[in-house]
Amino acid sequence: MSALSVWFLPLDLPTRAHHLAAIFAAVIVLWVSEALPIAVTALLIAPLMIITGVTDAKSAFAPYADPLLFLFVGGFFIARAMTRHGLDRRIAGALVSLPGVAGVPSRVRAAFMLAGLALSMWISNTASTAILLPILLGTMGVSLDPPKSAPTGPEARAVSGNLMAVAYGASLGGLGTLVGSPPNLIAARFIREAGVDFGFVEWLGVGLPTSLVLLLLLYLVMARSHPASGLTQAGELTRDRSKLTRGEQVTALSFALAVTGWMVPGIAKAAGASWGAPLAHALPGGAVALLATIPLFAFRAPSTSGGEPERVLPWRDAARIDWGIIMLFGGGISLGTQMLDTGLAERIAHAIVSVTGVEGVWSLTALMTVFTIFFTEVCSNTASANMLVPLALAAASDLDVSPLPPALGVGLAASCAFMLPIATGPNAIAYGTGRIPLRSMLRTGLLLNLISAAAILLMLRLLSGIYGWTS
Repeated sequence: MSALSVWFLPLDLPTRAHHLAAIFAAVIVLWVSEALPIAVTALLIAPLMIITGVTDAKSAFAPYADPLLFLFVGGFFIARAMTRHGLDRRIAGALVSLPGVAGVPSRVRAAFMLAGLALSMWISNTASTAILLPILLGTMGVSLDPPKSAPTGPEARAVSGNLMAVAYGASLGGLGTLVGSPPNLIAARFIREAGVDFGFVEWLGVGLPTSLVLLLLLYLVMARSHPASGLTQAGELTRDRSKLTRGEQVTALSFALAVTGWMVPGIAKAAGASWGAPLAHALPGGAVALLATIPLFAFRAPSTSGGEPERVLPWRDAARIDWGIIMLFGGGISLGTQMLDTGLAERIAHAIVSVTGVEGVWSLTALMTVFTIFFTEVCSNTASANMLVPLALAAASDLDVSPLPPALGVGLAASCAFMLPIATGPNAIAYGTGRIPLRSMLRTGLLLNLISAAAILLMLRLLSGIYGWTS
């Protein structure tokens, strides 16, 4: 109904932009309501734009094979191999068993939070949370089975605080690297479309310090509202002291190749090396990600089920990566590209600027950051970034200010929804333990949402001065 209403409204828009506005309205409703799976909605974007005359088939479908999508494909393959062979648990164990941690509940909580952050920089925050929370419950001597009623009292409050702290820490880890969370890639992709070279190293310079600052703030908030207790050891994560298995070694090799390929060209280019730009051109992120996975499919290792040796990552396992996220990413790029091309994003952005009265880059960045955080509570962070980054860029163009702060504000804020169980995978897993009262998550999440918005804005302002984004 929303699409039909927009379709027949007498809007002062060119025909293509008017038709796209109707599609945009329908996509928002479908993504927020999840009346259809969000990946299915993303796949329908291209054919809808074609049959309504917004664009041709080649332009509509090309973003579904955007080079940046393959950065995610390769990253998902490596993450799948890490989980298959237990390398992710070994990395988490190394962090949790650091000297001086065991026996001090606040330090054990901090170590689990750091483990979640470190893992989520490379594998999905949902997977990181799924790995760590059962171990966390075991460390506290708490059953994995949900209780019949929500526990109460100081001990129960500490348990819920530990669960939220680790789940939220995993969400923040996704901010650290370009492959950590889909909104990062979406923001970087549209920033590049706006004419600014923004790759893996550039994102690392923004995302990593921001995620660390937010993690520190999260730790302080949780220490005050839900003091840590009951955490006395690192649990199962510290038990395995054996050497790396063959599968872990090959997975670590692929991981090292990917990180090296992503970072070296950007660092060389930033350092002014004459070979930096040609190398960066020859090694785009998506190509590096796929090339780095060759060892996973070329080498064999003892089967994890005890059978004959098989490929480190058999295709039957590799094929189980989240293709829906990739299609969602492609559909969002297709929609965003046409919103910019038809001028629809510019019209919407101009209306936002007029209604809100924002006048400068920082008021715009604040508006987009706060709106994104709360919009993401009820909408997928990938969908939110797909819809809002083009609007941020168009609004920046309308105000004639730098597009970087508002676009990055959206990209970072899209991973900072802490209020509702449905907002993110980590929230859902933590709430699903049955040990977090909804009121507690709402109250704590609201505070963290506001703190995150302020911290992102302050970090962007600080980094803008260092990197010269607003000059």
